[in-house]
Amino acid sequence: MDMTGGLQWHWRAWRAGERWAQTRTEIEGWLMGQPVATDHIILIGASAGWMMSSAWLSQFKSVETWDIDPFAEPLFNLRHGRALRQQGIVLKCFTGDALTMLPMLLREQPRATVFFDNVLGQIRFQTHTINQAEKRLHAITHAMRGRHWGSIHDRMSGSVDRSWLTTPAPTAQTLTSGADNEAQETQRLLAQIGAKSPWLDHLTGDVFKKGTAVTHMAWPMKPDYWHWLQAGWVTP
Repeated sequence: MDMTGGLQWHWRAWRAGERWAQTRTEIEGWLMGQPVATDHIILIGASAGWMMSSAWLSQFKSVETWDIDPFAEPLFNLRHGRALRQQGIVLKCFTGDALTMLPMLLREQPRATVFFDNVLGQIRFQTHTINQAEKRLHAITHAMRGRHWGSIHDRMSGSVDRSWLTTPAPTAQTLTSGADNEAQETQRLLAQIGAKSPWLDHLTGDVFKKGTAVTHMAWPMKPDYWHWLQAGWVTP
């Protein structure tokens, strides 16, 4: 199982609750600010829903989750199932590779909202070359045309100077994808956490079209290894 699946991952996520609290709060605030355009949402890469809130999920009448990790389904149910069912929300969890099955899922559910939960940034590790990863990302975003969809994903990741603990972590920043100041602002925010070069590019810089409002958030996945998340929402 990869870095975002398996018992080791879930154990790490459970133990990191306090360290991830700010990121989780910022993700919830961002999600709650997005439009709810359909009754049904498909969560791709949902894991156990560690970075989601039941309050956000409760805005939909039905929630469908997909993850390749066999532990994701029971843990998602444990974390969110009771709260959703108490409100009459239908929850269905599936184990499988929804990215491979994406064309079929979109055909079968043409009106569903789709949310990619920290999965698109991992595609570069699932292909042999950067070119293949970029082509696959392009194919996925092309397939989403005409849809209500969103994604939160790794934009970059790397080591940090642990002296960042002496200063407050940077808060979420909303920028415009492709704007002249996006790269400069990102570098400024990375400097706030003591990012140590080189950082890994997850090849997700073109997931959203230029002009899309994107929110950047720092995620202290490990004390000395952080991820820089990019979140955006697309309304056709």
